[in-house]
Amino acid sequence: MSALVKLYYKIRRKPAPPFAEHPLWLLLWKPVRKFLNVVVIPSVPYNCVRIGLYRLIGFRIGRHVFIGMRCYLDDMDPGKTVIEDNVTVSYGCFFAIHGIHQEHTSIVIREGAYIGMRANILSGKTGITVGRGSIIGAGALVRESTPDFSTCVGVPARVIKIGSEEDQEPQ
Repeated sequence: MSALVKLYYKIRRKPAPPFAEHPLWLLLWKPVRKFLNVVVIPSVPYNCVRIGLYRLIGFRIGRHVFIGMRCYLDDMDPGKTVIEDNVTVSYGCFFAIHGIHQEHTSIVIREGAYIGMRANILSGKTGITVGRGSIIGAGALVRESTPDFSTCVGVPARVIKIGSEEDQEPQ
C-alpha cells in the first residue's frame, strides 16, 4: 500500500505525506479507533464496559478506575495515557497528548487521584503527571505536573493545598 501512495505522489511531483510509511492495517485501524473513542465509548452507560473498550484501543488503565461519560482521552497515541489504580475521572474531562509544534507526550494519572468534572489535562511539550492522591477541581486546566496529595483548581490550575498520605480518607 505504501508503495502505491508513494508512486501516486511521485507522479504528482509532490512529497509523500508521513502516513505513506504506515502499514495498511494501521491506516484502516486509525479511523475505527477514532470512531470508537469519540462516538461510541463516551456514550456507553456502564463504566466497566467503557474501561474495557478504552483498554481495547490501547489506553493503559489500572484497576478500580472510574471514567465518567462524555470524556475524551486523546487517541493519537493511546499508550501514552496511563491511569493508575483507584482513580476517578469525572464526567466530561478532556486529556490532550498532542498539539501544534508538539510531539506526542505522556499523561500519567497516579494512584488515587480524582479529576473533577470538565477538567482539562494538557500534556504540553514534556508530558504531565497528576500526583498520587491529588484532587483536580472541576473545570480546571492542568498544564503542569502536580505534586502528590495536592489540590489544584482554576484556569490555569494552581496548587491551593498540599497534604500528606495521612490526610487521605480511608477507602
